[in-house]
Amino acid sequence: MIITKDFVILNLPKTGSTFVRKVVKEIFYRRNKNILTKALHKLKIRQVGYKELMTEHPMVPNHKDQHGCFDQIPKKHNHKPVMAAVRDPYLRIESSFRFRWWSKFPFLEQEELDRLFPNFPDLSFEQFMQFYALESDQFKSKYGIDTEMKIGKQSIQFVRLFFKNHRDVFSRLNKEYISSGAFKSDMCDVTFLRNENLNEELAAFLSKYGFSEKELEFIKDHKRVNATKKADSESHMDQQLIDFVNEYEWVMLEVLAELGIEYRRVN
Repeated sequence: MIITKDFVILNLPKTGSTFVRKVVKEIFYRRNKNILTKALHKLKIRQVGYKELMTEHPMVPNHKDQHGCFDQIPKKHNHKPVMAAVRDPYLRIESSFRFRWWSKFPFLEQEELDRLFPNFPDLSFEQFMQFYALESDQFKSKYGIDTEMKIGKQSIQFVRLFFKNHRDVFSRLNKEYISSGAFKSDMCDVTFLRNENLNEELAAFLSKYGFSEKELEFIKDHKRVNATKKADSESHMDQQLIDFVNEYEWVMLEVLAELGIEYRRVN
């Protein structure tokens, strides 16, 4: 996460959060006129205008990363508004498949991998969806979610990041809780920026906090970060994937729709 004097940035994986972090940090770096300050900043010895906080990963032991959650924001900063990027969850599964973080940090023990996925890590996309479903079940087990409920990893991550008391929410989570809008009182004060319009929406958000016109133009003109290469851009979007996401990621889809961000597909 990134903490500034006015707001906090939480980083939902594979949504454009790398772009947001890079651009915001670059702006604060450019504001520093002192050569020594810039050198210390470049060496990550001193950060001026913001603090980047690495936190314990919820599933990988002894691993810290930038994907901190609301309840990991230090108490003196958790009153600040939160900003985060979100992305079409169908495309996000495709992106996760290509990024292959799962191949380096599989959640299954080697014996289970050999039994269920003997060709691991060379999984087809269909096998990856099976792998994803099993990992979602492990997330459910970790957070005490009803084993009968179909809920996917993206939705669990979403609740984990942006809800004030995620364990209480997981214990009460059902269709009525979402469709009634009761969830809204349990979320942090968060502004979601859509990945597909990230430059413009990031600039609009930062314009409320005194960022200059020059800085906002820098954001609007900045190239995307970690974009998928054309050679790797084969689409897996079909009815099977759409049905899979609709079945597993209904929580995130419905919450975002209630907040005016519609990603649901029916095809």
